[in-house]
Amino acid sequence: MHGVGTEASYWQVQLKKFSSRFRTIAWNAPGYGDSNPISRFTFKALVKRLERALDELKVSKAFFVGHSFGGMILQELAVLHPERIAGMVLYSTSSAFGKADGTWQKEFLRKRLAPMQKGKTLKDLAPIILRELTGDSPDQAGILLGLESTHKIPNKVYEQALRCIVTFDQRSNLEKLKGPVLVLSGEKDLNAPPAMMQKMASRIPNANYVCLQGIGHLANLECPGVFNRTLNDFFISL
Repeated sequence: MHGVGTEASYWQVQLKKFSSRFRTIAWNAPGYGDSNPISRFTFKALVKRLERALDELKVSKAFFVGHSFGGMILQELAVLHPERIAGMVLYSTSSAFGKADGTWQKEFLRKRLAPMQKGKTLKDLAPIILRELTGDSPDQAGILLGLESTHKIPNKVYEQALRCIVTFDQRSNLEKLKGPVLVLSGEKDLNAPPAMMQKMASRIPNANYVCLQGIGHLANLECPGVFNRTLNDFFISL
């Protein structure tokens, strides 16, 4: 499950790695990739669309990997429909967004929407976005894959998703998350800092926590080999 500034195609390396052993599915949120948009972009609506996709694919229960925004949707799914969750990886995500008074959220939206209000597209902004999200020495093939993924996102959908993200808060439900859980962070991630993710992991029953050294917010692109091995180690431990 992808982040706000990417879509399902950026999981290509992971799909190739794991598809020989598992049935692998990369889901596009509404409006991303070839997924039909929705007018009311809320976490409950996103979970409903995700459930519809699972039903159409005849998947009653699965292991999920949720990155950033995708990790938020995954937490919402796990709280509303725990019977769907065989296990999950919460990767560079958070249990809540912003501060209680809303000032941080307003500034977050202002900074990210201002360039688009001046006529910029995601294709224009993609190099800046990815540069701000990566760590020390990102894999260049991965970065190109990320750029191609970001280029495809319509401005309207990106804005809808950003406005949705700032409403997220599942802190009170962390103790309810069931099944094996891996909480995965990057040492250089400023969007989902390791200290925050480690604290999040400490509140999830029996969660494992791993921090990837030198890596930012896009581990599956920055260090696909290390990322894949980390997921593989988690899967074979179950």
